[in-house]
Amino acid sequence: MAKVYDDPVYIASCSFGKDSIATILLALEHGEPLDAAVFSEVMFDHSRNISGEIPEHIEWVYSVAIPRLAELGVKVDVVRSEKDYVTLFHTIIQSGTHKGMKRGWLMGGKCNANRDLKLQPIHRYYKQYRDRGVVQYVGIAVDEPRRLARMKDKGYIRKVSLLEKYGYTEADAWRKCEEYGLLSPLYQTAHRGGCWFCPNCRIPVFCDLRKKHPHLWHELQILSKVENKSSEGFVYGRTFPQIEQKMDDYDNTQQLF
Repeated sequence: MAKVYDDPVYIASCSFGKDSIATILLALEHGEPLDAAVFSEVMFDHSRNISGEIPEHIEWVYSVAIPRLAELGVKVDVVRSEKDYVTLFHTIIQSGTHKGMKRGWLMGGKCNANRDLKLQPIHRYYKQYRDRGVVQYVGIAVDEPRRLARMKDKGYIRKVSLLEKYGYTEADAWRKCEEYGLLSPLYQTAHRGGCWFCPNCRIPVFCDLRKKHPHLWHELQILSKVENKSSEGFVYGRTFPQIEQKMDDYDNTQQLF
């Protein structure tokens, strides 16, 4: 049984997607304790201040969402890893079959960026409250039973889904965000948030990135030509040229309609 703390800190983990925003709004509406929200921003390249978040989303986060939550009385803490995607890409593997090679592309399902660039900064943030204990509000909807089943307390951190508590589905979360004018523009082209270089991105999302932000796609084109990568698999074994061909096919199909 998890330890019960007398005076825990209540923190909402916030990606600024619909589920985490709806969680914060439910906390406010129902008088649930909420000390802060924490947002972990993944960076593509610190030296050039290039975020790894979808451009429309991260611009909205800083220009609209954070100021709006501040008006509602919610403190938002932004954390970042000292590492970035470019650092991970060029890291030399020290052991095993690929020793001496660059780590290269992320592996779908085994994302080092999620571990090193997103989760580690959050864990460091929570450690400052180790003595008090933390109640972490997580954005998991009532119609996501598998994710709810995997939600486990860990040490001094107790996880709670307010969406489950108040019977909110993902669709309900969407409507709640719309009600407050806090639905991220990322949903205009994608079904989920995340990094623009993520191997889990769908082809239409990559196509939208290439069309709207060709400078970012060019960054990936440059990396695709780097030698000595541990794998040329950009998306689940498919090479970068293969994905670009799929993108070209998709764009050509769209032009027919």
